[in-house]
Amino acid sequence: MEKSNITLDHSGLWCRDLEASAQAFSKLMQVSVEPGGRHDGQGTWNKLVGATNGQYVELIGADPTQTATGPIIKAVGDQADLTSCLAAYRTLDLEAVHAKVLAAGAESLGVQSMGRIGADGKKLSWRLLFIRHRDHAVLPFFIDWQTTPHPSSRLAPALTVNAPIFKTPDPQGLAQLFKQLGVPAQTEYGEQSEIAVSIRNGTISASASATKSFSIDRM
Repeated sequence: MEKSNITLDHSGLWCRDLEASAQAFSKLMQVSVEPGGRHDGQGTWNKLVGATNGQYVELIGADPTQTATGPIIKAVGDQADLTSCLAAYRTLDLEAVHAKVLAAGAESLGVQSMGRIGADGKKLSWRLLFIRHRDHAVLPFFIDWQTTPHPSSRLAPALTVNAPIFKTPDPQGLAQLFKQLGVPAQTEYGEQSEIAVSIRNGTISASASATKSFSIDRM
């Protein structure tokens, strides 16, 4: 893959009670939910489900053992359980993406180094880049796994995740920003800015957004 290439890494669903939400998701999609870990300094912890194309679904919630609040918690607000809360895009050159962000008139929170102990006891480390823009309330963030094996490598690819759709009052403006950044994301008109995600497991198809909890779609 070209160094500047950006691909979807994972999609996230907000969980008010991570353990209960994981059980509900597992039953709904008929999949096993695997342990994740705690994001020290961000105030969150997670569980994971493998997907095709080297992706995964992240079930993420507030970690009761932490008092810190990172960008994801601050962005979620009072969202309901199992609603779409994030879309992460993978890159091998976070500095190049950072430069494109600034050139496009967006702002960044700076490149952050992260890490946690995985379920197997091994240390995982990665870097994140959160961005914001005065005209667009909901944006993806970027991740560079560096030399750490990607989480999907230890997860069975049980799900297929469609490219998230960014709904916004200004879909053309957001599409132009994504083009400048090299982000392969779809935009659609919506009265409220939110990320809509659709996930399938065989014949089971479900979807969620910031205003709609994860549920089975009518076939």
